[in-house]
Amino acid sequence: MPKIVIVLAALLLGLAPGMPKSCVGCSFAGRNLAGADLAGVAYVGSDFGRADLQHANLQRASLAGADFKGADLRGADFRNAHLAGVSLRGARVAGARFDGAEMAGVDLRDTFDGVGDADVRSMLSNCVGCDLNGASLTNRDLHGIAIIGGDLRDAHAAGASFNGADLQGVDFAGADLQRASFHGAKLCTRGGNDRERIQCADFRDANVAGADFRGSLLCTGRSPNTCSPLDAATLRAHARSPLNGATLP
Repeated sequence: MPKIVIVLAALLLGLAPGMPKSCVGCSFAGRNLAGADLAGVAYVGSDFGRADLQHANLQRASLAGADFKGADLRGADFRNAHLAGVSLRGARVAGARFDGAEMAGVDLRDTFDGVGDADVRSMLSNCVGCDLNGASLTNRDLHGIAIIGGDLRDAHAAGASFNGADLQGVDFAGADLQRASFHGAKLCTRGGNDRERIQCADFRDANVAGADFRGSLLCTGRSPNTCSPLDAATLRAHARSPLNGATLP
């Protein structure tokens, strides 16, 4: 088929020329796809490592298991995309949009350097089980994020604001949380198969000196959550830490 026909077909499908509509496990590693219109594509398990996707349109794209390690995603549009199990490790994401994206099990290690707080909050607005191990979050304003079951072990989050955040099931083991604020944060869950069982975010070996847990919440495991104020005894009993040096409810 003549090349011009292929290009016209791609344009009629709304795709960047030379890009398939659907491709499982394909490699686009290192490619220059800046500004490409990839809205609605299905690239499950594909490799975009170190690719240039600045300002690319990936709205509603199915990208489960895709690898974007080291990619340039600045200004890219991932609104309403399916990103379960995606790796964004070391990607450049300043200005990228993730509103409404399905973010579950996403690898976000080494991703937030040079990224503004608003962009970080957008990425973490509903990021279930996401990997933020060792993340640099010092003095970040992370109010209202929802990272249920997330991994923040060894995170650097001194002075960070987690006010109003949903942190149920989050692992903060070994994290630096000095002077961090948890006002109104959902820290503990009661329910599941055992209605009396309580599980809280894990703070073992975390440095919580000066952290403020006043106003933090205990919620039911049912959806929608019903929450009530958390008391110091319950938090200490289930956080796997005496929380020495912190201001408790």
